[in-house]
Amino acid sequence: MSFGGQTALNCGIELYRQGILSKNKVRVLGTPVQAIMDTEDRDLFVKKLNEIQVQTIQSMAVTSTDDAIRAVAVLGYPVIIRAAYTLGGQGSGFCNNEPN
Repeated sequence: MSFGGQTALNCGIELYRQGILSKNKVRVLGTPVQAIMDTEDRDLFVKKLNEIQVQTIQSMAVTSTDDAIRAVAVLGYPVIIRAAYTLGGQGSGFCNNEPN
């Protein structure tokens, strides 16, 4: 059995949070776990970028069509609709104006 990228990240983060990695003296090579956690959380990632004055596009998380309509009233057009947790942006798209 093998794990894909997101599953491995989720498992590793949970092992870190529960202290299992440090308890068993497991050393994580490469990117520090906290950095992974900072980039996995979109709101936290934007805050970290703001701390170092990196401009980002305004975004809002929504869970329904009604939420999306309210969000676009704030954000304006065009918008990118991105489905969470999909590979390669599958299920995402652009909306240039209000539908007829």
